[in-house]
Amino acid sequence: MAPARKLYLTLYNILFATLWSTIVITTLSTAPKGKAAVFAATEAKARWIQTATLIEVLHAATGIIKSPVSTTALQVVTRVIQVWMVWYSFPGTTAWSHAYLALVLAWSLADAIRYTYLALNVHGMAPKGLVWLRYTMFYPLYPIGISAEWWLLYCAIEPGRKISAVIPPFFWFCLVLYVPGSYKMYTYMIKQRRKTLYGRRKAT
Repeated sequence: MAPARKLYLTLYNILFATLWSTIVITTLSTAPKGKAAVFAATEAKARWIQTATLIEVLHAATGIIKSPVSTTALQVVTRVIQVWMVWYSFPGTTAWSHAYLALVLAWSLADAIRYTYLALNVHGMAPKGLVWLRYTMFYPLYPIGISAEWWLLYCAIEPGRKISAVIPPFFWFCLVLYVPGSYKMYTYMIKQRRKTLYGRRKAT
């Protein structure tokens, strides 16, 4: 890997590992105060962090990272739709739902682990425990996150109807797409887990 690319990916991944870690800490520290308090403390920051990750689609398209463009775009774009078209646009149904707490915690935990792993893996320094976490924690966190995304989007349909007749059918279309989309993401991660963990054991 070229030195400039390695430096860029290291700094990028450290930045986002730090940002998502702060969301984990804020969520856990605010949770005892209630759902609305968690929303008020985390929503804007998490929304902008997630929006910034749109650049990862460009990373994949230009070969800066090895992830498939389709898989990267699927995960990033669906999340951006969630934070802007659901969280930001319908705070009334989002802030008071347990699904928001579950979602922001699932996202932030998964991404704090993922970006930390990626930052170290650029240099071949990711410890075995971190590798295991990266390729195992998605088992519970992905279903939690996907289910929470789906529910919050569903809850936004009725208030969306009052704004525009276009919103309900668009949201229903997105909800239907979650079925093949989540299957693709989950099976992709299972394959990556087998490849990474089995490959490491075989190599040793």
